[in-house]
Amino acid sequence: MRFPTDLHFRELAGRIHWPHAARNDTQITHRHTLDDDAEIAKATLYVSTVTLVVLLVVLAAIAFGQEAMHWLGVH
Repeated sequence: MRFPTDLHFRELAGRIHWPHAARNDTQITHRHTLDDDAEIAKATLYVSTVTLVVLLVVLAAIAFGQEAMHWLGVH
């Protein structure tokens, strides 16, 4: 994959941080609507919730495993 030679990091940062366009950006910037922002917020909340639940399940499994080893007398 080749990157264009006229591509600058400031322009990339302007594209990544989409609400804030780069200062020297001469291209038309893509503005997100409130519906897009709401969908992004819902997706972020969903991914965060799933990650939290998976992390809690993993930690509970580790704690249960340690207790089971203690009950079995494994040191």
